[in-house]
Amino acid sequence: MKLVRTATFAAGLLSLCLVSRVGLGAEAAARLTPGDTFSIPFHEMPPTYWSISTSNKGPARLSISLPKNYTPGGKFPLLVSLYGGTGGNGGPKPAIVSAMTQDQDFVCASMPLFKKIAPKDPGGNVVMRDEDAQYMWPFFRTMLAKLFEVVPNIDKSRMIIGGFSNGAHATQGLIDESDGEIAKQFSAFFFIEGGGRLKHYELLKGKPYLMVSSQTGSKPRAQEIIDQASAAGALTTFIFEDAGGHTIPMKAAPAMHAWLIGQATKSTSPK
Repeated sequence: MKLVRTATFAAGLLSLCLVSRVGLGAEAAARLTPGDTFSIPFHEMPPTYWSISTSNKGPARLSISLPKNYTPGGKFPLLVSLYGGTGGNGGPKPAIVSAMTQDQDFVCASMPLFKKIAPKDPGGNVVMRDEDAQYMWPFFRTMLAKLFEVVPNIDKSRMIIGGFSNGAHATQGLIDESDGEIAKQFSAFFFIEGGGRLKHYELLKGKPYLMVSSQTGSKPRAQEIIDQASAAGALTTFIFEDAGGHTIPMKAAPAMHAWLIGQATKSTSPK
């Protein structure tokens, strides 16, 4: 395993991870640097959606960002964010996640999207579908396992996952197509401008669920989704911030931050 520096990075952690593939425990936590961002490549995985769309041959990557107040002895919630579009290649956390967390209190991770069929191939589609989520889930599971090794003091009772647009669609697919594992592992979910094909709303029962809409055109459908989630017993929050189109409404960040440090991390634990 190789760790790649994307910000100031502790040389001790790099040396440790180059020689060890086993659980790292307290020793690893002691070598992590507050505020650091680094990535782990997965050369054994197939090309990501971003890679097949850009013809870039780089490996899939998991990006990890530590909060500025990280300490080896603490327990930190995890926030996994999925980019929209082609999903990127596991780059650093997006600006909305930095604004949501204020770079404090949460370990943040970004993972790429994987497409079973390339969009330009027969049967392909630019939108993430359920079959893509089925294909993607084993790779996500591997990345999550490595994340827990590298950052051993993540609070597994407080883990949040979500994304924007295709990232929201992928989150929806993972909920529906992981045999309930995503719903078991994660305690809260957030969708920004996407995720409308969710089938198994019952998996959200008792869990905080945030829907964010950024345009008047998407607001009615977003309200329908929230209503279905509420009827299934989810602890729902709906934020509408008109940004004039299909985009991430950065002005909604304070309300999203309030949800994250309030209902998302204090209401429930995974069942």
